[in-house]
Amino acid sequence: MDPTHSARLAPFQPETVWTLRDGTLVETRGVRVRGFPLSALTRFRLAAAPQGGHRRVLQLSFGRAKVVIIAQSYVGPGRTEDRLANFSAFVRILARQAADAAPAARFDLAGVEARPALTWVAGFLAIGVIALLLSSLGADMAGVGIDMAARMSFVLILLLAALPWLSRGDGFDPRDPPRNLLP
Repeated sequence: MDPTHSARLAPFQPETVWTLRDGTLVETRGVRVRGFPLSALTRFRLAAAPQGGHRRVLQLSFGRAKVVIIAQSYVGPGRTEDRLANFSAFVRILARQAADAAPAARFDLAGVEARPALTWVAGFLAIGVIALLLSSLGADMAGVGIDMAARMSFVLILLLAALPWLSRGDGFDPRDPPRNLLP
């Protein structure tokens, strides 16, 4: 029997069923059926809710196509059904088969990643430095503008210096997924 997991993703959608069949992940939602060969997998990302609990999400990337598999099923307004046991078993089997079929795929744990946020802040700060310099030169206040831009540039340099030490995401061994996320 092929391993399956099912969940209702939203109020007005039929239940979605994910099945592993002959090296292919088959997603069935109502009459719509999509198949994704595991050999085309590029990213396997497992996420948990930041506040804990039983909420788990698996994000799979097959090139441009993305598949999201969740552990909870929508029941009604503000209510969900916990299907973590079935989800955990399904994800463990999927991870093992995906590791064999797509050895180049990235397996990582999602979390709050500071690196992209810090990169955006640094980019906006750089734009601010340039805008401050240009506006101060246009207002005949070059001395004040250069002084403020120099101070902002110092902060920008400090932010960029911290980037190499920030994590790019924690990877994991697909043959032994983390026990704290998949009980």
